[in-house]
Parts: sequence; structure tokens; C-alpha cells
Amino acid sequence: MLYPTGRYSVSKPETTMVDNATSVKSLKRIHELLESPLFRENSSDDAPWKSAFAELIMLVNDLLVEENAVGHRVSFYEGVGVNGKIQDITSLVDWLHSYLPGSPADLTARLAYQGYYHRLNRYFGRGTGYFANGLFFTSDYDDDVAFFLDDQRIYLNHHISRAVDEAEHHLLP
Repeated sequence: MLYPTGRYSVSKPETTMVDNATSVKSLKRIHELLESPLFRENSSDDAPWKSAFAELIMLVNDLLVEENAVGHRVSFYEGVGVNGKIQDITSLVDWLHSYLPGSPADLTARLAYQGYYHRLNRYFGRGTGYFANGLFFTSDYDDDVAFFLDDQRIYLNHHISRAVDEAEHHLLP
């Protein structure tokens, strides 16, 4: 678990998904990333957290697409829907995925190329303000880290970990 005080924690799966080695490998990597020190408050802004975040979103998007394919949509919406563009957690992850590059290694170049909009930021704890690049933010939880891409916000624990947890409980036997 990344944050012991977080409302949603994700434990490593004890069983495997329906005979799908790629899915099992992806779930293992998702859990490694969720527990990564790159997403802790004491991590440096110079650390490669942006590439790790891009990889996490890509893997979680694949997991949620797989959930949809088996007839179950992860569809909670608490804290989701910045500016009314997004309907639920699956559509938020899909939106983020569509704005991230095809590989985490290409993230820096893509964000720089797209200029002022589509910049990736993070904020730890509760707060409201402006990032150095001028983007306004609000973060509602003391015990979480919020990631912002353009005007969209996603929380590591309250959104990503919860979505992974819900998908795993549905997909795992």
C-alpha cells in the first residue's frame, strides 16, 4: 500500500487472471508502480515520475478495457468529472491515455511539443492554487497525490488504486 492512511488500498493479487500471462504481468507492474517511491511526497520533481505515471495510466487503461470486454465497466464517479468532460473513472483514464504518448519514454517531448496545454503536474495533499506553468489546481485529499494533465485531475489512491482494486476483484476468480 502506498499510503497507509489512504481510503483505498490495493493488495497484490494472490491468484492469477484467467490464464493470461500478459495480464498477470501487467497487474504485477501496476502494483509495482502504485507502490513506487516516485509517487511519494519526498520524491524529487527531477525524478522520472512523469514516465512512471504515463506507464501506469497505459497499464490501467488496458485493464479497464479488458474489464469492459468481459461486460463489467469500472464506473465510479466520486471526484471524477472535472469541468463536466468526463463521466466516470474509465472515461477519465481513457482521456488521460489518449493525451499521453505511445510509450513513457516519449512523454517529455510530447508535453513540450504541445506547449501550454496538456502539461503534467502533481500535487501532494489538500490544496488549491496555480502551478508554475499557470494551470489552476484543486486537490481535495490530505492523504493522496493528485496528478493533473491539462484541466483533468486523477488521484493515485482515490481513483487509480480504487479502479485497479475493483477491476481485480471482478476479474480474479
